[in-house]
Amino acid sequence: MVDCFSRKKPDSGLCCLKTATEKGHVEAIYARGIIFICLGGELREQGLRILSSLDLVKPPDERCSKIIASCRSKTEKILSCMWVYESLAAPKRRDCDRDRDRDIGQSMNRLSSLEGQAWEASNIVGHCCDSCFWDREATLFCNLLRKYLVTGC
Repeated sequence: MVDCFSRKKPDSGLCCLKTATEKGHVEAIYARGIIFICLGGELREQGLRILSSLDLVKPPDERCSKIIASCRSKTEKILSCMWVYESLAAPKRRDCDRDRDRDIGQSMNRLSSLEGQAWEASNIVGHCCDSCFWDREATLFCNLLRKYLVTGC
């Protein structure tokens, strides 16, 4: 994480996260998958595959909530102890979100509504598919990065 967001060495950071992911480190799996989702394109699909190895979002139960809460907590602890110079763009809104919003009569962009939402306050319910869940999680991750982003340097 330090290489990715503080030392401006994303390739080195992703290599370290890959090594930790291959050894089953849950927080590394989480961080690497979320970063790939934010990078988009083919990496987004790879990120979804990485995160699916956690087998967390179906069904969204208490075990899942605890694992996600732990990943969020550890991620925030790491980021709060370093100078964050790099940020990520939140993922684009998916068709699944648009269809659900239309079906329940909501017109506002659900991912945009996460702007400024507290990291720890967001729960894991209310998503229609794994992709929507991880896009939402990635948006929260991006908000957290911006919270610690050093500006004016």
